[in-house]
Amino acid sequence: MPTTGSIEEQRRDACVTRETILKVARRRFSSCGYADVTLRDIAADADVSAALVVKYFGSKEDLFAQASGFEHDAERLLDCDLPHLGEHLVRTLLDYHERTQGDPLVRAVFTSSRPAGGRFRDNFESQLVTRLADRLDGPRARLRAELVCSHLMGLGAARLVLRTRAISAEPAEELVALTAPLIQRWIDGPL
Repeated sequence: MPTTGSIEEQRRDACVTRETILKVARRRFSSCGYADVTLRDIAADADVSAALVVKYFGSKEDLFAQASGFEHDAERLLDCDLPHLGEHLVRTLLDYHERTQGDPLVRAVFTSSRPAGGRFRDNFESQLVTRLADRLDGPRARLRAELVCSHLMGLGAARLVLRTRAISAEPAEELVALTAPLIQRWIDGPL
């Protein structure tokens, strides 16, 4: 009788499958929104059965809640010193777009109106906006942090959801050169 692999190999395969499903779900929810995504869509994109998606995550709402986690994305976005943070934010976000065809900030927009969106919104606030505001010197730090995030959300929405012609056609390095100085001004000082 053929063996199906060691328990450790099975666990490793299960972890890879689970992460693949999450990655697909993040991309789908980011670009389509909750209502337009089905478990079958996610399963097809992940090359697994819908039953396996249910086995790992339960319901669509449960998968959505897990796919909407923000901590890792916030860590990557904020992992830079303040004098270079504007460029880092734009470059990191554009890299994320290319690698995943998704955007964690656009995901925040789609997620916040869902029943499980309150938790994601709270995580987004505490893990990104508040952490950024706490790092900023000078007056109106919270407003400046929110402006930074809103500008980045708009960039992601224009590229990945609306697919506007000029922004979508612009090379990443040009978008960094054009956008990062504007964001850096909000980071550096008063409005």
